[in-house]
Amino acid sequence: MALSAFFLLVLVPFTSGFLLPQAGGGCGCGAPPSPPCAPPPPPPCPPPPPPCAQLPPLPPLPPLPSLCPPPPPPCGCAPALPALPSFQLPQLPAPCAPPPSCGCGRKKRSVFTVRSEADTGLDSLCNNQQIRKIIIKNLNAVASVSKAAIHAEVKAKLGGNFVVLCSNGPFSFAADSHNYCIAGSNAETCYVFEI
Repeated sequence: MALSAFFLLVLVPFTSGFLLPQAGGGCGCGAPPSPPCAPPPPPPCPPPPPPCAQLPPLPPLPPLPSLCPPPPPPCGCAPALPALPSFQLPQLPAPCAPPPSCGCGRKKRSVFTVRSEADTGLDSLCNNQQIRKIIIKNLNAVASVSKAAIHAEVKAKLGGNFVVLCSNGPFSFAADSHNYCIAGSNAETCYVFEI
């Protein structure tokens, strides 16, 4: 069986080449291939277009009219606005005193105190010495760091609800509290009061 299949596979190409010579056959001896067609030559290029005629320049556009009319002159009948009162916050003294002109001698240390506008003394600015000690202990060069440290220690030692305000510059305030203190340094002032 295998032998007959082998002969069948071998003989089929020969018979197709012999019986059908135009089909190309199995032996490669079919009709010669037809010569390839050459493409037709390309059409000639069209002549170039004539040059464009020069147009005369356009006349300039007229100026646009103004969208808004000019404002009318003041009539002088409107009342003058009153001057606003000037408001000035208290200023802290400069952090450093100017050096002496002679460059010699010693200066005694000065203590910075915060006083109210009425200048009634320290008792009007602090009625709780424990809060004052906490403020002085926790002062820092950064106001937000001082504020957080003072608030944490006041709540831990005194309990209750406290508000802490710290500033590197002067500030003004008004509050009704029975437990408060303002203290600070040349660079920073903090105000603590219980609510």
